[in-house]
Amino acid sequence: MNTHAGFIDYDIRSRVSAARIFWVYVVSAAIWIVVSDVLVEMALPEHADHSIVQLSKGLGFVLATGAIVYFLLARLQRQQTALSSQLRDAISATRDGLWSWDLARDRIAATPGGDTELGWPAARTIHNKESWCAVVHPDDWRFVESALTHLIDSGDDAWLVHQRFQTHDGGWIWFEIRGRVVARSLEGRPTLMEGAYHSIDALKQLQMKLENTNRALRVLVIAYKAVAHAKSRHDIFANLISQLGSTDTYCLVWVGEARRDHDKEILPLAFDGPSIAFLESTHFSWGDRPDGDGPTSIAIKTRLPNLVEDILEDPLAAPWLDAYEEHGIRSMISIPIITENGSNYVLQLDSAAPQSFAEDDTETYRLVSQILSFAVDNLDLEDQFAKSEAERHLIGGRLEKALFGTVTALAKAVETRDPYTAGHQARVADVALAIAARLGLPLHQREGIRIGAWMHDIGKIGIPTEILSKPGRLDETELALIRRHPQIGYEIVKSVDFGWPVEDIVHQHHERFDGSGYPQGLKGSEICLEARIVGVADVIESMATNRSYRASIPWDTVVAEISDGRGTLFDPDVVDAALLVLNSESVSLGLRAS
Repeated sequence: MNTHAGFIDYDIRSRVSAARIFWVYVVSAAIWIVVSDVLVEMALPEHADHSIVQLSKGLGFVLATGAIVYFLLARLQRQQTALSSQLRDAISATRDGLWSWDLARDRIAATPGGDTELGWPAARTIHNKESWCAVVHPDDWRFVESALTHLIDSGDDAWLVHQRFQTHDGGWIWFEIRGRVVARSLEGRPTLMEGAYHSIDALKQLQMKLENTNRALRVLVIAYKAVAHAKSRHDIFANLISQLGSTDTYCLVWVGEARRDHDKEILPLAFDGPSIAFLESTHFSWGDRPDGDGPTSIAIKTRLPNLVEDILEDPLAAPWLDAYEEHGIRSMISIPIITENGSNYVLQLDSAAPQSFAEDDTETYRLVSQILSFAVDNLDLEDQFAKSEAERHLIGGRLEKALFGTVTALAKAVETRDPYTAGHQARVADVALAIAARLGLPLHQREGIRIGAWMHDIGKIGIPTEILSKPGRLDETELALIRRHPQIGYEIVKSVDFGWPVEDIVHQHHERFDGSGYPQGLKGSEICLEARIVGVADVIESMATNRSYRASIPWDTVVAEISDGRGTLFDPDVVDAALLVLNSESVSLGLRAS
């Protein structure tokens, strides 16, 4: 039900009913007066006493019109009760709660909303500012204070706050609290606000996951760039810190050397960020310590990235808690750089925000560790001038393979969540490369198509697993969620410079030549050539292989579908090249049996 339309309908009906009562009363009164006067004149003698008759006529008027008004008001009340019930049902169906905050008297009133997720009745528990603050995450109350300050300073009446509420079992759920100022004092301070609230936890968790994934990918690409043209370890470390420190993502970034002396000191070599003073006040070691190992020490000893999602909740961070809090550090990741010659280093990324690093992205950070370890091991300062140009090219080629290995790992991470399309992205890449070769595209451009094809479904990371693995056809809502994956994928890779239009391939592979695709409705040359190629390859592979809800489509139908889409759904040149591939390479590509 459209709640907004319901309120409009309710308001119109109320005004119509009030007008109806008014006119019924006026007409009834006029008829009574005219008719009663005529009847009295006709029934009584000319010189009779009219006072008793007039009194009776007045009482009759009151009784008659009162009965009419009572009947009309009762009918209106029944209508309003029914409409109110419908509106309550509509509001309940949205799972929203309504709220009103009297700031002058600090009184909060609310209807239920989110009780199922929280496990306790928010509407009955929160009745003033203090009780509200008591159930909100300590980090999130500042959003309320900031929003109030904005309302006072700007004169804006719109209120929007996102914050976490504690659940009955000690967890936290994100809510959106939206509303407006309906009254202000003479000084301009808000005195009454009202609005609605509802859970946005699923959306918020997805948003945070995408941000963390995007952050990890940026670190990966920065690492690749840092080693691509470096001639020494110093160059690699300087490039890393320069690029990572140029963003506002981290409060501190640094590279340290794990010494093999008696103290096993970790000596910072390069660093940047507003919390540099933390390095001056803290001693780092990877030796055995009575207060335990810190993140950097654990990373070096285990040779694996070590992350702390929130220093306030991680017992391993307890010995350094005061120092972390003093310098505004809430989460961190330590990435080891381990060489075969025994020289070990660590890349440390510290963030002022909690949950800036997630376990889900550990594999990406492991690849960062591998790329940096390989590069540092092969770019020793002492023999940098002795390396021949051929060796330099060899190293560059191995690093490119490392990057492609990263892309492959990310693609496989998607396929583990979608078992019915295992191998899909690899097969799409093979078909797309065959089409690109038929089009005569240069090798460098084909390499970009290969990377883009491997990455084209990366956005499915953000789609619920139960939808990806549903054994049957999807309903409209589920299809709408699936169709978000190009946009989600684009958000993940848009800030990563691969050297090819990978972000466009990810974003546009479901666009169609006639503009009937999604998510942007692009047409013709608005869609990059690489995405047009991957889009056709994606359709071919999808039809030619089994799915959870159907068997593979007959080969003749696959060829006919591609041919029929020439110039409408698909680029004519791409279709022509694809048909050549289907006629001569379908068996070798594994699209059909021999």
